[in-house]
Amino acid sequence: MKTVPLACVVSVLCLAAAPCFGNKEEWSTEFSLAKPVVATRAVFSERPDNPYWEPMAKFFAGKEHIDEAHSKVALSTGGRPIRRNEVGTVVSRHMLIDKFLSDATRQDLHGPRQVVILGAGFDSRANRLCKDLPVHKWYEIDLPGPQRYKEDVLQKYNISDPENLTRIKLDLTANSVDWLADLEDAGWDPTAPSIFILEGLIYYMSTEQAKTLLQSIPSVPSSRIIVTVIEHSLQKVYERYGRCPWKTNLREMKKSGGLKLPNYRKVREALVPFPRRYGLKVTVPPPPAKSWFQRVQLWIHLPCERILEYEAV
Repeated sequence: MKTVPLACVVSVLCLAAAPCFGNKEEWSTEFSLAKPVVATRAVFSERPDNPYWEPMAKFFAGKEHIDEAHSKVALSTGGRPIRRNEVGTVVSRHMLIDKFLSDATRQDLHGPRQVVILGAGFDSRANRLCKDLPVHKWYEIDLPGPQRYKEDVLQKYNISDPENLTRIKLDLTANSVDWLADLEDAGWDPTAPSIFILEGLIYYMSTEQAKTLLQSIPSVPSSRIIVTVIEHSLQKVYERYGRCPWKTNLREMKKSGGLKLPNYRKVREALVPFPRRYGLKVTVPPPPAKSWFQRVQLWIHLPCERILEYEAV
């Protein structure tokens, strides 16, 4: 059987979402990373009996990126069709965060009822989950470029946002920006618990920028922070092949103290390639190995992304 180099498969399955910072020139580059990610989610959402469903993903991605995603997924599966309950790591990450979000909002009557998505990109959780979760207000924060593109796509396909969704256009890393003040101006209640989601965001920032952002999040009791971070080993895989857009990783964030969040405690940590460990009935297929040595390497450690969940105390 013909096998595929590990780095190629890791590149296909471990794409990260677009960031929420940078000037217009940087935005065009980062936008090119966001579309393949949402296209991958669209591909895995196509099969009717697959438990993952994101109908808006195909509109954000566009046909060109979806066709490319089909080719990359076929490469990772050896050309066979996607199996039922089979997803890529991008989808696994999204589903795990959905689960964490659902658990946090449903666990008690006094849980968080505000959701703030930082670096929202092509996230459509508010649209998908507004009728399923007891969330009173959704907020999406991202650069003006992606937000305007998103709004244009929704208008083109005559898709209405839920009434309790507000989009805020700003640069999270600009020194002059007070994102919490803008959030409060948009109707967010700083005295009520919130869930802050940072999916595929902080590793596009410098370690210091990521640390500053995370530690600026307020800690009202019962609030949650859900943040994704890549392992150093995954970043090294990309660097080895000259395709690494990331600026920080789990090791650097730990060394800087950036994951020690004031008045928060870590309550859960998930490895993205292993969704069944956390109650999801889906599987991420392992990348094919070229040799027994590579199989042993992957068995010992698969370079991956992690999801960290914190609760305010």
